[in-house]
Amino acid sequence: MSNIAHGATSAVIARMPSPSIWADCPVLQILADPAKGVHLFDDFKNSVGTALATDTAQLCGDINWLTISETDDADDLVLKADDSGILKLECGAGSDQDIHAITTGNNTAGIIRTPKKGERKKFWFEARINVSTITTGDIGVFVGLAQPGQMADGAGVFGGDAAALDAVDYLGFAILEGDGDDVTIVYNEAGAGAAQSDSGEIAVSAADVWMRLGLRLDIDTDKIHVYLDGVDQGADAEIDISTINFPSDTDMDVILVLAAGTSVADADHLEIDWVRVAQEY
Repeated sequence: MSNIAHGATSAVIARMPSPSIWADCPVLQILADPAKGVHLFDDFKNSVGTALATDTAQLCGDINWLTISETDDADDLVLKADDSGILKLECGAGSDQDIHAITTGNNTAGIIRTPKKGERKKFWFEARINVSTITTGDIGVFVGLAQPGQMADGAGVFGGDAAALDAVDYLGFAILEGDGDDVTIVYNEAGAGAAQSDSGEIAVSAADVWMRLGLRLDIDTDKIHVYLDGVDQGADAEIDISTINFPSDTDMDVILVLAAGTSVADADHLEIDWVRVAQEY
């Protein structure tokens, strides 16, 4: 298991997980008693992948992932050949709407149950990523949690279109093809009304710039706080888990997706440094 240091509370631009999100996560208690909750962290330094077989493969490390590369090209989903521990999902030229993704739970069983109003069970999520382009039309990205079964051609939460998310249960962050420099806060309870999206809260400042996207539930207010690089984005960005549109008390998997847009170029990519998620039972 990788060692995780919180560091100083002022370390908001560091590579480490954000202290403002994780300071109250009872990691040691969960390790000592799995009945207290689940805590998972993967920085891809201890990972090995199997060969692609009909698009899919296994990526085994500190978290076990099911992967998909719709182009059937092993070069489009690779661990970088250095000591950084970085996974790269990459588009090929002319691969409009193809998806490349990783998910937990083997695509069949959710490993996280989303928060429910009044339960007072804490929840945390954070991932460190960068994208190679913020040009409108190039790519779509999803980082967060979604209902199982999203690892299929033309799926990956996007449903075959990098410009919009599918009508499934999800919670997290999206960069949509039509607005490449905006990270939209998104959540949906399928069949319970309109999908919710909050754009303009988080901007992608430039291509190839690392950012940490995080969520943390405040059990006293039943609201999820949204973080960029360890900084709480404030009340306007909060997610109220008591609303009908929030996918409450739902089994989900962690999933990170790259979808090729209509103007995708060869080697447009999403890089993932690490992913961390935890919740109390």
